[in-house]
Amino acid sequence: MKNLKFLMIALVAMFGFISCDKDDCNHYDHSTDLVGTWTCLTENFAESLVINADGSVVSTGYHGTKSWEDLGGNIVVENGNVTLTFEDGNTFKGHFDIIPNMAFSIFKEDGSRLTFNYCASDLSDEIVGMWVCTKGQSLETNSMAIQRYTENGKTYLTTEKSAATGNSVVNEEAEYKVIGDLMFINLSGRNLVDGIESYAAVRLMYVPNTNSLGDMMFMSGYAPVNGELEETTSSWLRVKQSLNLAGNAYAYNTAYVTNVKGKDEDFNILGHNFNMANIANGNFDMLFRSELFCVIFPNANTIKQIYRSNGQDVMIDIPISVEGNKVTLDMSASIPVLRKVDMYMFQDADDTQLHMYMPTQSFINYFANLEVVTMMVEGKIDPTDAAAVAKVYADMEARVESINVSFVMKAIELVE
Repeated sequence: MKNLKFLMIALVAMFGFISCDKDDCNHYDHSTDLVGTWTCLTENFAESLVINADGSVVSTGYHGTKSWEDLGGNIVVENGNVTLTFEDGNTFKGHFDIIPNMAFSIFKEDGSRLTFNYCASDLSDEIVGMWVCTKGQSLETNSMAIQRYTENGKTYLTTEKSAATGNSVVNEEAEYKVIGDLMFINLSGRNLVDGIESYAAVRLMYVPNTNSLGDMMFMSGYAPVNGELEETTSSWLRVKQSLNLAGNAYAYNTAYVTNVKGKDEDFNILGHNFNMANIANGNFDMLFRSELFCVIFPNANTIKQIYRSNGQDVMIDIPISVEGNKVTLDMSASIPVLRKVDMYMFQDADDTQLHMYMPTQSFINYFANLEVVTMMVEGKIDPTDAAAVAKVYADMEARVESINVSFVMKAIELVE
């Protein structure tokens, strides 16, 4: 239905809106058609208009570096023309066309046009919670993004690489406000680089229970790509803000790999070859599916990793510490020469899926640990040889320039 709506708008844009140039239209009262919330989003302009039956208007938006919030005004439509007058003294006039309950356009004297879409519902309550980007980014480039929105208008971003700074950020705060289907983000509190504006906006489309994953939020807007603003779309999955691990078990299902850069060099993990120059989702499928990899949480402080190696089941108990969605695996508790691994874990609303996300350093530590274990099993390394073990980690760090991996695990029943 949403796609049909956008298609209709596109067709109208091609052939012209319903115009009120004719005499029989000049006397038509559009006051009822205008009541509601309307939003407009272009490359450097965003505005929401909340229009009441008496013609009063409340505007929130930004244009370039200028922003405004809850600016009062008045709208009058007469003889096919519209006049918007605001309390700050600004007045806008233009030709007016409308499709009731869908969109209206204002054609200004300079030939430009602003099109406002009608918002049937307000998404300010739906956005509250934690979301993980599953495809594409709006403010982040080539990295996994985790965004939390609170009821008090604060949002917190965690990502390995922010387009605004080029650096990793953890729980970086900003202010936001949702009006209709438009979300305004005030980035002035962040450490921005030159050329990045302090304000941004994205259009939201919310689909509850869209699939087995749960609620999805789709965001479209304009983001810097290679130094230029381009229209982008990203999809976000709602996840729980607190983990419920104890007593749950999950088996490997699939992997998502992004932002891969590294050396063209083969290395071996549990009998499977990897190469950072051409690594992809399928490499992890071959490894974890063939090894029947699964994880069990016997309690909130332990993860049991189970896999099949050379026809034998291997079970490793690893102590974990949990801080929000950050989970630290103390793999050195089982084999002292191994490193601790920090990763992020997320569950859907019904605990039917577990997402295990590893940014670059987590990937390096985790897979270097597996490489050490593989070499120990094959008799290729003495775990008491500190220099040899250190070389394994140094070699892995030299191979991997960057990578983001998200492993999706599906719930399985525990067998007594």
